[in-house]
Amino acid sequence: MTTLIGQSPAFTRLRNALSMVAATDVGVLLLGEPGTGKETLAREIHASSARREGRFGVLACAGAPPDALDRCLSAFSRDAASTLYLDEVGELNAGDQARLLHFIVGQDAAAHDGSRSGSGLRIVAASALDLDRLVQQGTFRRDLYLRLCVVPLEVPPLRERALDISALTQHFITTAAARHRVEPPRLKSGAERLLRRYTWPGNLRELANLCERLVILLPGTEVGPENLPGEVVRGAPQSQNDMGFSLPPHGIDLNDLEAELIRQALSLAGGNKSRAARLLGLTRDTLLYRLQKHLIAG
Repeated sequence: MTTLIGQSPAFTRLRNALSMVAATDVGVLLLGEPGTGKETLAREIHASSARREGRFGVLACAGAPPDALDRCLSAFSRDAASTLYLDEVGELNAGDQARLLHFIVGQDAAAHDGSRSGSGLRIVAASALDLDRLVQQGTFRRDLYLRLCVVPLEVPPLRERALDISALTQHFITTAAARHRVEPPRLKSGAERLLRRYTWPGNLRELANLCERLVILLPGTEVGPENLPGEVVRGAPQSQNDMGFSLPPHGIDLNDLEAELIRQALSLAGGNKSRAARLLGLTRDTLLYRLQKHLIAG
C-alpha cells in the first residue's frame, strides 16, 4: 500500500487493516464522510490483492440509472478477478438492494457447491450514511447489510489527520504542478500552520482543490497566509483560554451536561455513533457505554 500517504495514528491503523483485508475476499464496507478518499482506498485494496490483474469498476449508486447495477454486475462478473466498488451503497433503492443481495447469495452458493471457478466478483462498498441506522429505520435491508459489512472500516476525516496535512499538501501541489506543467508554489510556515489548524469539512477533496488553485494562480511563488481563502484563515481553533464555556457561579450537574452533549453530538452526526464519538473526543465503545449509562436511545 505504498501510494497511501499519512503516518497519523488513525490513518496508520486504517492502512494496517487494509493490508489484512486485501489478502482476503471478504465483504468490506468503507464508512466515512464525503471526500475522505474511500474510492482511493478501495482501489488500494484491489491493487494489493490477488485480483490486481483484474478489472476495477466503480458504480456511483446515488442517482444511478435504473439498470446501472444490473449492467455492472453482468459486465464485471464475467471476470473472476474483478472488483466492483459501490460508492454510496446506502442510496440504492429497494429493488437494486434485492438484486444485489440475490447476486451475492448466488455467488456464495456457487462457491460452496464448486460450480464456479475462481473466487467470483469482489464487492467493496462505501457509505457516508449510517447504514446501521438505515437498517433500523427499515430503508436498507439487514440481510444485505450483513453481507456487505463483514469487515467495516472507518475512514477518518482529515481533521483527525493533522499530522498528515503537510505531506498530503506537498503531494497534491506536486501532482497538480506536474499536470499543469508549471513550477510548484512553496508554502511559508505561517500558511502551513493555518492548513494544519483548519478543520477541512470537505476533507481530502477540499485540500486537493485548494492545492490545485494555488498551483494555477501562484506557480513558482511563495504562498503566505494572505494567499489562503478566508475560511482557512478564520478556521484556526480557539485558544485554550477561549473555549466558549465558563462554569456558572451556581455550578452544574455534570451528569446532565454530559447527557445533553451526547444528545447534541448524535444530532449533529445524524445519528452516526462513530461520528458522534469523534465530536466528543471519545472512542465508539466509550460512547456506547455512556449511552447506556444515561439511558439514551442510540
